[in-house]
Amino acid sequence: MIVFVAVLIGLSIVALTVWSARFIAAGPPAEPDLSRVEDVDVPYLCTVCGLSLTVSEAQIGEEIEPPRHCREDMVRAI
Repeated sequence: MIVFVAVLIGLSIVALTVWSARFIAAGPPAEPDLSRVEDVDVPYLCTVCGLSLTVSEAQIGEEIEPPRHCREDMVRAI
């Protein structure tokens, strides 16, 4: 039983190490193409705490995903 637990812990450590190495090797995401950025004015409101936020720039042609705050998606303010 002790050998089984030791092997399980060892495999977990190896798996975590491999995942970490792949994550680090992937690097940061690519920078957005600045020629495809447009000015927008989209207000959002946090339904939990009431924080108000305005998205001021977005990629052309892409739908703006609502930001998250208090672990919940914010709603579009009117």
